[in-house]
Amino acid sequence: MKRFSGFSTKSKYAINHVLTGKELVIEDLMNEIMTRKGERVMMPTFGSIIHDMIFEPLTRITVQLIEDDLTDIINAEPRCELILLQVTDNDHSVNVRIVISILPSKEVTELTIDLERE
Repeated sequence: MKRFSGFSTKSKYAINHVLTGKELVIEDLMNEIMTRKGERVMMPTFGSIIHDMIFEPLTRITVQLIEDDLTDIINAEPRCELILLQVTDNDHSVNVRIVISILPSKEVTELTIDLERE
């Protein structure tokens, strides 16, 4: 079984801030999703548009743009496979539910993102 290894930039609970396997895949996905597209120096395509869409009305077109962007990010990650992606909103936040399968073990993991509009 292939084991991925890398470093955490934010997890206090990772021993020596080293992550492996599922935790590393989740950390890498969340880092890209939570980074505004174009924010990284010399990496203009890294990141997500979700931050630019947070104050837009959540119309069918806006939801489709967010879903397409997140699907592209997840599909570009060879260590996982997208199972489900849902974008919803309420008065004060945009909520994203992502279900992925971590490869090669096919362990199913759910990620939730709640972005406040305030």
